[in-house]
Amino acid sequence: MTQSMHRPPNPDRRRHLHPGARCTWWSTALRRLAASGTLAVAFGAHAQGPASAPPLTMVIGYPPGAIVDTVARQLASELGPILGRTIVPENKGGAAGAVAGAQIAKTRPDGNTILFTAYTSLQVAAALDRSLPFDPVNDLLPVASVGRPTTLLVVPTDFPAKTFDEFLQLVRSQPGKFNFGTSGIGSPNHFALEHLNAAFGLKMAAVPYKGAAQMLTDMLGGRVQAIFSSTSLAAGHLQSGAVRALAIGSPDPSPDFPNLPVIAQQGAPGFNAAGALGVFAPPGTPSDVVQRINAAVQQALDNPATQQKLRKEGIVIDKLDATAFADKYRREAKQIADFIREHGLKLN
Repeated sequence: MTQSMHRPPNPDRRRHLHPGARCTWWSTALRRLAASGTLAVAFGAHAQGPASAPPLTMVIGYPPGAIVDTVARQLASELGPILGRTIVPENKGGAAGAVAGAQIAKTRPDGNTILFTAYTSLQVAAALDRSLPFDPVNDLLPVASVGRPTTLLVVPTDFPAKTFDEFLQLVRSQPGKFNFGTSGIGSPNHFALEHLNAAFGLKMAAVPYKGAAQMLTDMLGGRVQAIFSSTSLAAGHLQSGAVRALAIGSPDPSPDFPNLPVIAQQGAPGFNAAGALGVFAPPGTPSDVVQRINAAVQQALDNPATQQKLRKEGIVIDKLDATAFADKYRREAKQIADFIREHGLKLN
C-alpha cells in the first residue's frame, strides 16, 4: 500500500471543480443519501412544513404542573415533527384560563400562536363574567378537541363519610360546615361544586387555589374537607391511603375505578367536574391553518404511544374535526349558561 493511498482529501479540491461538475457531484450525493434512507431521517422532521416556518407558540392557560400543562406539553412534543415546526409552550395562568384566553383573542391571526386550555372554564366565564375583556364564545376560534381528564371526588381518609351517599347525608346535615377546594373562581371544579350544591341541596363553601397541588396539600392539612382531583394528581395519595375517592366527577365510568358511582348518574344529569381540553386559535386564523393543525392533533392522538401516555394521566381522548368541535363548544356554552340562569348561580 503506497503512501499516496493514505493522503487526506484536499479540502480545496471542490473549489477547483467546474460549476457543472459541482452540480453533478451534489446531485449524485443527494441521490445516494436518498437511496440509503439517510436523507429521510435527516430531513423527515421538516418534511411536512416549510423549511423557514417560524416557531409555533402554544399558550397554556394554566400554570406549570397542572394536568392541563402536562397534557399540553405532551401534545406539543408530538405536533412539532408532524407540522415540521418548533412548538414553544408558554404558560399563561390566571383567572381559570381567562388570562390566556384574552391574550389569544387579541393575537394576530397569522397561524403562529395557538391556545391549549381547559375550556369549560371559558364557557362558564362567558355566562357569568361580563367584565371580561373578551367574549370566550365568539372571540376564540375552536381548532381541535383533545379530551378530558378523569376526575374524582376525594376526601382525607379520616373523613367520617366512607361512601358518596354518606358524604351527601353528612354534608346536608351540617350546612355551611364543610369547605371545598377549587382551582380558582370560575374553574371547572368550582362550577362543579356549585352544581353539586344545587343538585343535592348542599351548602359547601368554595376555597379557591391557584394550583391543584396546593389544593390537595391543604385538604391533607385539614383546611378544606373535599376536592375534585385528577386521577394523576391523586394517584400517589390513593396508593398510600392518605385520601379516599368517593365518586367519579367526570361524565363517564372509569375502568380504573369500577366500583365508584358517577355523579352524573346519581341525580345530577350533565354533571362534569373534569372540564375538557382543547386547542384554540385567534379569530380570523385562516381556515387552511385551522384544518392543518386539527389534522396534526388528530394524527398525534392516533399514535398508540401518545394514547398510552394520556391514558396514564387519566385522559379520555375526544377527537373531533374543527367544525364539529366548534359546534360542540358553542352548544355546551349555551347549556352551561342555561343551567346557571336556571339555578341563579353566582360564582363569587
